[in-house]
Amino acid sequence: MKRFILFILVAFSVIDLQAQGIDKPQYEIITRRAGNYLGTINIELFPLIAPLHVHMFDSLTSEQFFDSTAFHRVVPGFVIQGGDPNTISGPISTWGQGQPWQPTVPAEFNVVRHLRGIIGAARDNDPNSANSQFYICVANSTFLDGNYTVFGQVTSGLNIVDSIVLSPRDANDVPLQKIDMFVSYTGVNDSIPDAPTLTAPADGATGVLNTQSFVWSAVPGAVMYTIELSTDPAFSTIDISRNAGTNSAIITNLGGFTNYFWRVKSNNGGHESIPSNVYNFTSATAAATLTYPADTATGIPLNPVFSWTPVPGADSYTLQVSTSSTFTTASMIYNVSGLTATSQQVTGLNPNAVYYWRVRSANGSVQGFYSVKFSFTTGTTIGLQDEQPFSVQAIYPNPATELITVQLYLQKQLNVTMQLSDICGRVLINNVYQAASGLNETKTDLTDIAPGIYFITIAADGIENQSRIVIQ
Repeated sequence: MKRFILFILVAFSVIDLQAQGIDKPQYEIITRRAGNYLGTINIELFPLIAPLHVHMFDSLTSEQFFDSTAFHRVVPGFVIQGGDPNTISGPISTWGQGQPWQPTVPAEFNVVRHLRGIIGAARDNDPNSANSQFYICVANSTFLDGNYTVFGQVTSGLNIVDSIVLSPRDANDVPLQKIDMFVSYTGVNDSIPDAPTLTAPADGATGVLNTQSFVWSAVPGAVMYTIELSTDPAFSTIDISRNAGTNSAIITNLGGFTNYFWRVKSNNGGHESIPSNVYNFTSATAAATLTYPADTATGIPLNPVFSWTPVPGADSYTLQVSTSSTFTTASMIYNVSGLTATSQQVTGLNPNAVYYWRVRSANGSVQGFYSVKFSFTTGTTIGLQDEQPFSVQAIYPNPATELITVQLYLQKQLNVTMQLSDICGRVLINNVYQAASGLNETKTDLTDIAPGIYFITIAADGIENQSRIVIQ
């Protein structure tokens, strides 16, 4: 128990030091094959990225735990694996199974790529089951990325790793001649990586989309990068922060029509660089919120009026309607840009058919973000807006707070009554107004209405439509 408590205290001390950076501990792994010296593998670990795993390895080394353990698994083109205490004197059938008394380390999955020479923590199906066993990649194995904890790398002696992985082995990838190891601490690497140079998007760029890649120069020795975005040039607040295992990243949650500043820091596993130079850009206009037809709606008329919310900074929109969720050219039945209103009627849809639709905003010639895509199913007739004097296109938001918007499509100019009533039928709001033909939008103030469940009743020309809403 005393040893376990000491491990936890030291581990937390390591984590607290991350902000200042931590010199990378270095070790040598002397290997022997069948008792004969084979060669030395020099490694360094990443305490700034996987502090708990580094502490575990260092503690085991100080106890000479690894001495006489074997590299018990060799897979050409993949990894060599070792560090199991069973390999010291246990039956070969137990090699790789470990012991139940061994302390485990919680997963510290990170973005460092599984490239040749990378060291990772072996585990079973439980992500938090890593103990003393580790592997060294003999080739790029990036399919492991994000599923195993990377905590170090080989600095010299990869030729010895190559010799080990090519050892004759049995059907279970166990070397026919035992290859044991002796691990000792040799010092630290206190180097600090250079700051990257930003590449794209260019400084002052406009119309930057969520799908555009951010790129910067690769830094020698860096194994990870952190990209930061802020609306403040002093970065007093960080709006977006992402780690990347390569010198690029795609940011998917930019705000629309916003001026951002961005910078990148490199990380060599022990220290971060100073921030890079700062670039700024303006993101493209935001995605519209689709209102009608609602997602997965059924019974939609064959000549519906599509509607969406206006987008700040956008002066036009593109409406796309497709028979495929991938919006391929062949499946597109409507694809019109330059729409200046936030609604558009599309005619001639097929009955009982599934369609997908989305909207893209634009500012001048600069295209903005695509909205999410909605699906809907048409009914069997042309629809209410062709047979009845009006149809309700959308009531949003729902739930509502201070304001609610009602969109109607009218065949002709009509006097419309809009009532808000509670579940007891008491009318709390009664608005009567004249609406022109086509798509109409009316906003109603709800600030004096208590939270609860209510009904909105729309009446015109002898026809009524009632919808349930929630006010928060």
